[in-house]
Amino acid sequence: MATTPRPVIDSVVRSVCGREVERLVRLTGGGLHETYRVEVPNDVPVVVRIARHPAPWFTDEEHVMAQARGVGVPTPNVLGVEQVDHDGELLSFSILRLVPGRSLDELAGELPASDLERLVMDGGELLARVHSVVPDRGIRHELEPPDDRFVARVARVADQAFGPAAAAAVERGAEVLREAVMTRPAPRLSLAHGDWLPKHLLIDDGAVVGVIDWEFAGPASPAFDLGRWEVSAGARLHHRSDLVRRGYARVADPDSADSGWLPAFAIDWALEKPSWKNPAPPAQLQRCVEVVTGYAGA
Repeated sequence: MATTPRPVIDSVVRSVCGREVERLVRLTGGGLHETYRVEVPNDVPVVVRIARHPAPWFTDEEHVMAQARGVGVPTPNVLGVEQVDHDGELLSFSILRLVPGRSLDELAGELPASDLERLVMDGGELLARVHSVVPDRGIRHELEPPDDRFVARVARVADQAFGPAAAAAVERGAEVLREAVMTRPAPRLSLAHGDWLPKHLLIDDGAVVGVIDWEFAGPASPAFDLGRWEVSAGARLHHRSDLVRRGYARVADPDSADSGWLPAFAIDWALEKPSWKNPAPPAQLQRCVEVVTGYAGA
């Protein structure tokens, strides 16, 4: 991954925060972008994220986070978003107040089962609050029927990793997805987080204190977020969608919210991950095949 020169980062932090950088530490698990923890004099630390896209990035994130805060979802405060042209490349900066805590993904193996279940349900309640927002900005997430070349490529990956049965499951899953998209009325749209996973739920003192990484938020069916969890929440939690839905039910009926679209969105994401140029690790590929098989049948 590319590294932005330190003077460029210092200049943007100075512009946004009005303070010099005292200490800068690159964070691991920063996803698609460079992510840093930055300490500045006489203030709480900030998080600096840097994206490389041909068009400005992070432009709607502050707006959707404010919408989520308005319905009781804890989100970081955005201090500033800046676009910098560096050596002919557009760098998009997002600078946020650091939210103290550790991710639920990181804590999942340490917490007592009762605490873990409670926090997952609390996360489900927050997700329902997000979905209560009427979206007006952000990235729109809609299903499209998979084409034959895409399906063939994913089936080859599944066959190479797990054998012919996995490839057959991929083909059946693609048919289920096509049928849903072609025959059912389009689902209603809510504000979706875009990547609602344990790694984005920050825990401190036994409570969810922050939900981070809203860059892909925007209009989508509630089933979009629910499907992401089921496929990608990780080995300790992807099988506990029941807890997410129990927490969700404190605010709204999850069955009415997803309107029967969960299988299609889960299959769509489970087919997409194996198609990446840099494929997901074997455990994640296996989970993708499990989800497709579960929804597409034998």
